[in-house]
Parts: sequence; C-alpha cells; structure tokens
Amino acid sequence: MLGGTLLLVSVPIRAQKAKPRVALPFGGTERTSAHLIEALKQGMLGQGYPDGSVEYDVRYANGQIPLQEPIVAELVARNPDAIVVAGPPFVRASLKVTRTIPIVMANVSNPVGNKFIDSLARPGGNVTGIATLYEALLPKIAETLHALVPSASRVAVLLNENNPSTSAFWQSVETALQTLGKTPFRMNAFTEPQIVEAFEQMRATRIQATIVVADNTFVVFRDRIATLAQAARMPAAYALREHVAAGGLVSYGPSLSGNYRASARYVAQILKGVKPADLPVEQPSKFELVINRKAADSLGIKIPPAVLLRADEVIE
Repeated sequence: MLGGTLLLVSVPIRAQKAKPRVALPFGGTERTSAHLIEALKQGMLGQGYPDGSVEYDVRYANGQIPLQEPIVAELVARNPDAIVVAGPPFVRASLKVTRTIPIVMANVSNPVGNKFIDSLARPGGNVTGIATLYEALLPKIAETLHALVPSASRVAVLLNENNPSTSAFWQSVETALQTLGKTPFRMNAFTEPQIVEAFEQMRATRIQATIVVADNTFVVFRDRIATLAQAARMPAAYALREHVAAGGLVSYGPSLSGNYRASARYVAQILKGVKPADLPVEQPSKFELVINRKAADSLGIKIPPAVLLRADEVIE
C-alpha cells in the first residue's frame, strides 16, 4: 500500500513541465520573416535553449497593416512567456493589450521618445530589448547617399505616418540633407498603392534621389520598392540590408538578423524569471554599410573607391 501511495504521489512530480512560449508577430509573410525567426532560434541555442525546448507562436500580417494589431491581440490572449517584436507599431500594439507580459524589442527606434520605456538604463515597465535609434543614423545615411550621387540636390524621404518615430526621423534627416546643401521633400506612404503613388510623385516633381527610412511596412514591400526605384532610375539609400538584398542601392545600419539573434539574451533571462524592468535596454554596437553593385551599374553610378573600402558587404 505504501509503495502504491508513493507511486501515485510521484506521478505529478515527474510530469513534464510545459514548454515556454515565445510570441512572434510579423508584418510580412512567412518567406520574408523566415531569416529573423532562424536568427532568434540561433540566439536561443546559444543561451542554452535548443530546438524543441521553446514553442514559437508565430503570426503574419502578410503585408496587411490593419491586421497587425489583431494578430498581436491574438498572441497575447494565448498568454506567452514573452513577445518579441520589431518596429514601434508592434510595441504600441502590444502595450494596448498587455502591461504585464514581457515585451522584447528586437529592433525598435526611439523607445524613450515614444514613451515605451522610461529610460535605456531603467526601462521601468514590461518593455526591454534593443533600441536601434535609427533617427541618429539618418545623417550618416544621407552622407552615404551624397557620396554616391553628389549632384542630386532634390532628395525625397519616404516615411510612414503610422510609425510613432516618423517625427523624429523627419527632423533628423531634414536637417542632415539641408546641411549637405540639398532640398528634402517629405513623402508619406503606408500601403503598397501609396508607395507606388509616392514614386510617381517623385518622378513628376523631378526628385533625383530618395531615402527610405526604417519601417516594417517598407521592409514588407522591399521588392516592390526596389523595382519602383529601378524603373524611375532613382538612387535610393536605406537603413536595412534587406532592401539592398532586394535590389536597392545602399544601406547603412545595424543588422536586423543580428538584432533578433541578440534579443535571445533578453528572452532567456526573462524565461529564468528576470523582470523586463530590471534589464537595461541595449543599442547595437556594429553598423554595416552594404552596397549593391548591380544596382549601381544599372543607374550609371561609379562607386567611389573610398566608399567601397568602407563597405562591409558588396552584393554583386
């Protein structure tokens, strides 16, 4: 009888603990997001969480911006242990539905200015992770574009008004372009038809080059943007390598995949019980200059040797 009792008591003790669940909302498709999921998994492996030890709950908006908030709400309703997001709109959507579930920023600009956190050193709530501060990088992107096409004096800036960082982006890049002696033109778009219309306006107003800021929507439609820029023979500079891999001219900024890989450190600590408020927000320490030589050739741009020497990657 004692043996039977011990057996009954020990069953729940030996019961397997449920796997931790990490929620991953993406604005794009399964294809365009696969490398980011893989990067996070690689990072988790380095933190001692091999494949199969964590459940990754993934949802895709498939380029439909109105679906971003619903997929976040759906993921939060499943009570994950953490939610990993990229872009201010996804942080804002997450905070609308939870102030308790840890939110890990994999790639988010201006989190203090957007009031997602109190400060980088002391986040103070349920949000932590990596702050990319693209607003501080835009002057460098403008300088890189100037080095490639110094004669371009009329430069458009493609922005998404739905992005909470838009105001900071515009203030930064407007000043940078004016300092370089250029006239900046603000173009707003947050859907594919509006992106097409923006490039048509650039043609009509004789824009000579453009800067595309870091934004989830623009990353989702990166193939379309690259095609439009090529058709308009428009030199374009970006903040993300993904645009250059899709056929864009040049980018300068942190690695999006690298940021997802680094965000695994935050996820791992949260799964071990550390509160987001106790995890200082980091900033990337490495920035990559990526050039697409084929795009440069098609635009008749001769890449200066000094720029080539600084390039971290040249896509042929």
